[in-house]
Amino acid sequence: MASRQAITHYDVQEDVSPALSTWGPGIAYSRLLRFQSGPVVALPSLQVECDLCSRWSMLDDTTIAFELRENAVWQDINPVNRRPVSADDVVFSYLRQQRDESPNAALLNMLESAEAIGPRTLRLSLKAPDADFMVALADGHSKIVAREAVEQTGDLTNGPTVGSGPWVLTESRPGTRHFFSANPDYYEEGYPLLDRLNIHVLQDAATRDAAFQVRNIDVYQMSPPQWQEHLRGVPGAPGLFSPDQGTGLEVALNASSEPFQDARLRRAAMLSMDPWAAVEDIWLGAATVGQGVPSPAADWLLPQDVMRTYFGDVVRARILVTESRGDTSIPVTIKVGDFGEAYLRHAERIADEMRVVGFEPAIEVVNRRYFGEDVWLGGDYQMFAGPMAPVLSPNAYMLTVLHSGGHWNTTAVYDANIDALIESQAQELDPTKRKKIFLEVQRRAMEDSHRFVAAGGVSVWTWWPRVKQFHPNFAGFEYSHWSKVSVR
Repeated sequence: MASRQAITHYDVQEDVSPALSTWGPGIAYSRLLRFQSGPVVALPSLQVECDLCSRWSMLDDTTIAFELRENAVWQDINPVNRRPVSADDVVFSYLRQQRDESPNAALLNMLESAEAIGPRTLRLSLKAPDADFMVALADGHSKIVAREAVEQTGDLTNGPTVGSGPWVLTESRPGTRHFFSANPDYYEEGYPLLDRLNIHVLQDAATRDAAFQVRNIDVYQMSPPQWQEHLRGVPGAPGLFSPDQGTGLEVALNASSEPFQDARLRRAAMLSMDPWAAVEDIWLGAATVGQGVPSPAADWLLPQDVMRTYFGDVVRARILVTESRGDTSIPVTIKVGDFGEAYLRHAERIADEMRVVGFEPAIEVVNRRYFGEDVWLGGDYQMFAGPMAPVLSPNAYMLTVLHSGGHWNTTAVYDANIDALIESQAQELDPTKRKKIFLEVQRRAMEDSHRFVAAGGVSVWTWWPRVKQFHPNFAGFEYSHWSKVSVR
């Protein structure tokens, strides 16, 4: 495999970079929970399963009991040398992650206390019911580390890298490579399927591509144009389009100023667009259309036939424009973040579509810093097209972006009914009930016509035929799928 970035240190609890947590030495570590992966898991998915734990139970709405696997041991490396993983290890890890200076502390902001009530029994207490708390525990940054390893020098900046996961780090050169061998003491019998796993650090895109073409790497993430070129050279090559929630091109309309104070004009603007055609023409099919909220499961998203009812009706859009402004044309400035040619082309396409129904759009390209600080966060726009915030959990998105009181709600659409639904689902622990509310939040947000994802991010993966059982789930910086991959 290839990592696109070099690591700067080895302390997995003191870094947010996936180069360490997911594409480097961090894969030696386990977590209490992990995200499900495999051939039957429909993506996107934030569904969790036990990693270090053998089971868990809800004692009440804010208290969770976990039992750890009896055969989970630390790798045979000093200073732990195959010591059993204990509940105290989990408590130590979570308290260390919760420190104010920890970059991953926010993941555990709902954790009130962690207590070992037996060698392998753990009790976690929350500040309030939180339907997304399990997602935080499964995140690739919520790793379990050994106290002895940390206390050797006071941190893990220079190691040692000693986890309880399927991979033992055997060699690491931060700017060059990370090599692993299978952990003979791993708690899941028969895994990993590979004897060795090698990650090469290749920061240059052309170098990565060349390494794949000459088969120095077996699995490769491609851009859509690269994928199409690869198919021309290798017809029938295997491929996977993996949704990357929290990424992609978002469109937003500001209801605090003209012309989009009028909900009819917001609706008309969306009805003028055909984002699916743009996905095919501009993103070469490697993008999705949706409301934007990260979803716990694929069937929690609004179905595509429902999403299409909010777009692609030029006749209805013209009627709404006429109802609002008569024959008067409507000037609109679309601010576009300078994030590459595809973003600009998509914004220009939107402008062309809106022009057909009576708007007079003008494109204003702004630099990345201005877009992030003044447009996305500051609300300085009539309409924008640019990257969405990298928010990876459902509650984080809904409470900060869609809720009337959300500090990232810059579209100024305030809907008490949606607020009540968001607050209800945030604490709803019954998946069936939460799914129903979750879908209704998306439906109402689309009816309010103020923001949606016109081209949600998708990772394109391919691999050489000798690679088998590659069924990844990259949600939440997941990496456990590598233990299930084999080669012929």
